[in-house]
Amino acid sequence: MLAQISQQFSGFWKQQSAASRVVFVVLVALGVVLVPLFLIWAQNPSYDVAFSGLSESDAGQIVDQLNEEGIEYKLQGSGTILVPSDKVYDVRISMAQQGLPESSTVGFEVFSGSTLGMTEFTQRINYQQALEGELERTIGSLASIEAVRVHIVIPEDTLLASQQAPTTASVTVKEKAGTNLDSGQVSAITHLLASSVEGLDSENVVVVDISGNMYTSGESGGSTLAQTDSRRAAEAAAANEVKNKVQVLLDSALGPNKSIVQANVTLDWTERQTVTQAVNPEKTAILSSQSIMEVYTTTSSTVEGVPGATSNLPPAASGTESGSGGIQYERNETTNNYEITHVQSEEVYTPGGIERISLSVLVDGVTDETQLATLETVIAAAAGIDETRGDLFAVESLEFDRTYYETQSEELESTEKQDLYFKIGEGVLAGLIVIALLWYVQRMLSKLRLASTEAWTPVMKPVSELGLPMPGMRPQVAGTAMGEAGQLEAAISGKGVQASEAEVRQKAQAVMKPLPKIELPSVSPEYEQLQKTLEGIAEDDPASLAEAIQLWLNEDERHNG
Repeated sequence: MLAQISQQFSGFWKQQSAASRVVFVVLVALGVVLVPLFLIWAQNPSYDVAFSGLSESDAGQIVDQLNEEGIEYKLQGSGTILVPSDKVYDVRISMAQQGLPESSTVGFEVFSGSTLGMTEFTQRINYQQALEGELERTIGSLASIEAVRVHIVIPEDTLLASQQAPTTASVTVKEKAGTNLDSGQVSAITHLLASSVEGLDSENVVVVDISGNMYTSGESGGSTLAQTDSRRAAEAAAANEVKNKVQVLLDSALGPNKSIVQANVTLDWTERQTVTQAVNPEKTAILSSQSIMEVYTTTSSTVEGVPGATSNLPPAASGTESGSGGIQYERNETTNNYEITHVQSEEVYTPGGIERISLSVLVDGVTDETQLATLETVIAAAAGIDETRGDLFAVESLEFDRTYYETQSEELESTEKQDLYFKIGEGVLAGLIVIALLWYVQRMLSKLRLASTEAWTPVMKPVSELGLPMPGMRPQVAGTAMGEAGQLEAAISGKGVQASEAEVRQKAQAVMKPLPKIELPSVSPEYEQLQKTLEGIAEDDPASLAEAIQLWLNEDERHNG
């Protein structure tokens, strides 16, 4: 079997051209080189980060320990150690048992050891240190934070709750390059500390960065960064609304890209409460009224006597009536209290009202003063400009320089065309490569099939022994042709080696002699077409035709037998 395969490969190799042999050798060489490399790459383990942000002393101790344990590792910089992915947690546990890294943040593992002989003060300090360390680990896990320090102040308990000082905390953060903390992250940090430390309110947390920028001041007002961000966002939204209104108006009137609008809105964030009292003296109302009536009547006699207590005591008291006629007295008194009408109104101004609007508009090529004045009027009305409020408003006409815009448009169009051409070229090149590859493979398979066919041991009978006349020939002519074909077969098989198609044709030309001109009987066009087809097959692939004839003969022999 090996000899036959070697013989077939030898025949196949001889049939290849020099270029085909070079391509085949290159492909085999690439396979020999790339397959081992791929196997080596597949067997190499992947590495993950085991420790990061280490000091040089801790990194050196961990590397020494890994060398002693025979664990593979990689270094990134001076503070990051990578180990195989399946050994990350084993390495961390092993290093933690040996107290490495030493200078890292300490958490609640400080209490994992023996606390025998530890005083209450030491336990309180260790608890505060462990709490700070755990918070540093948690805050440091945020994607935008590179380093963090947390300090917590827990005052001692006092006898009176009114005299108890509040718990406070401060956080110093260092952002990673290219990142910044936003108001949401700052709020999350403050609430995280407030939820983790007993007695700590989020208002008592101060967050600063290493540059001294204060994100939250720890006052009752909350996060200054959040307030600033929200106010800036509100002012930007108001300015954008004014800008959009004016821009839509100008685009409808002048067309697109014919105007530029910039707006700035300042909002009033002051909280005010106004109480107003108005008095109207013309309108009064009776608040209260009091009436007094006195009537007094006497007779004509007059009572006389010694004044004092004696004359009033019976029975000694006595009086003398004198005079003539009587006395009659009457008095009416009315008192009215009036209230003056007054109106008291209270107004509360919510922060966020518009304090001032600044609007600037540039239009392209509007030279008519009337048209420009009309634009100013409609723009001021659309933007809500109030000059009494101090708003700033300007509309100017200017010829726009569109050179840069046109250049960029041309470059963009050229780039798009190039990309399109490249895509088309890539597609055509890929198609050509596929076609060339298919053609090459088909050619190799065809040559391999031909080499394999020529390597087979001939099992066909000589044509001269068949005694079959060829189509369109007379019996004697067919016999002569069959005899010469037998001589050709004998000459080829007599060499004892396999002959190629070229050699077969050469032998055929040497053996075949010009036949005398013979008048052939007339045949039908269908027969002539069949004869031409068979002649073409015989010239292109005589081995396949001979094999087909032999199969037909074998089939006839089986049926006849």
